Amino acid sequence: MLPVLLLFLCFLAATLCDEKLGENEDTFPSPRIVILGPAGSGKSSLANSLLGRPQGFKNTVDGKKCFEVGRTGDGGRGKTSDVCPHKDNFLGDPARPNITVIDTPGFGMRKEEEEETITKVVEALREDVKYVDAFAIVLKRTENRQSRALLNIINLYKSIFGPGFLTNVILVASFWGYSREHEIERGDQTEDAWLKQQRQLFRNFEGAENLEAVYYTSKFNEEDEKQTKRFDSEMTKLYQYAKDAKPFHCKDIVVALDEISKLEEEVERLS
Repeated sequence: MLPVLLLFLCFLAATLCDEKLGENEDTFPSPRIVILGPAGSGKSSLANSLLGRPQGFKNTVDGKKCFEVGRTGDGGRGKTSDVCPHKDNFLGDPARPNITVIDTPGFGMRKEEEEETITKVVEALREDVKYVDAFAIVLKRTENRQSRALLNIINLYKSIFGPGFLTNVILVASFWGYSREHEIERGDQTEDAWLKQQRQLFRNFEGAENLEAVYYTSKFNEEDEKQTKRFDSEMTKLYQYAKDAKPFHCKDIVVALDEISKLEEEVERLS
């Protein structure tokens, strides 16, 4: 009798969990991918690519400051200052499933901006999105040194999302050209070498050795079949990673305010 009761309770818990996960699926179809990264790393560019939008996309969806590529001219700040979940077909292809992409402001700016960004990210994820499948952390290929500023931004994520969020993280090497000329330019910086270096950056996180990465650029020759296939392959890998991941419940976000404040001050000082 007891084994039967245990099986029933397990089934009931799983059913309730599935119902809860699907409660806002129409609004935010899965997989749900949050785009994170330092300011100017190419987050909005990636967000638009995932939804099949042109890089010159102007956000008329919700009127917020997001999903627009470029800088404001104010100290090199990106245009994104809001947290925006948008949905569309993957790569804009009607034959492919719908996904949700959440564009976020970059970290690494003034402390006051950091605090506002943290509040926006936490409120949007906790109150609206509820759960996500993947955190795509975008890092510039050319910024391959483990600077203290970048380390502090990584620790800031840990303070916001908790120590276990790395199990839902996939790294994105941005500005990774696909042409033969780009390969020559990178020299010894292969995909494996870049990923190894980034794993070292996250070494204080549990599971850093299992981190995966995709290699992204929005600027490739669409008439070159090899480059087009590479782009599609990298985006599909990101999509599949999110689809296969166990959802991260945003109600579990841990905000250690004192620790965050100290990290913000350090990031601002080193910027």
